[in-house]
Amino acid sequence: MKCPTCNKGKLEKITDKIKEDNVEYEAYRCSSCKEEIMDMKQLGSLAKRYRDLRQAKAVTFAKWGNSIAVRIPNEIAKEYSIKSGKQGLITKDKNGIKIITS
Repeated sequence: MKCPTCNKGKLEKITDKIKEDNVEYEAYRCSSCKEEIMDMKQLGSLAKRYRDLRQAKAVTFAKWGNSIAVRIPNEIAKEYSIKSGKQGLITKDKNGIKIITS
């Protein structure tokens, strides 16, 4: 596909990251002018990542014996019925860690 900006280069699919927010995205980059262009699917995916990031809550990590503990914000604890003593699973995820409640 030819670049609609410069009409010279060829568009190549790339994956890059917005370093400030640690958000990956896909786009097409022109081999000539280096302009990056997104189709609607790619733009929708990037918008979803930013909506998810906006919904994120800050947490505090603390030392607890030989482990590290994390404080879960009250509204999330209520939403998932997390109470002291309740057990769950923690797994590695592509973007970090994931906590699964039972």
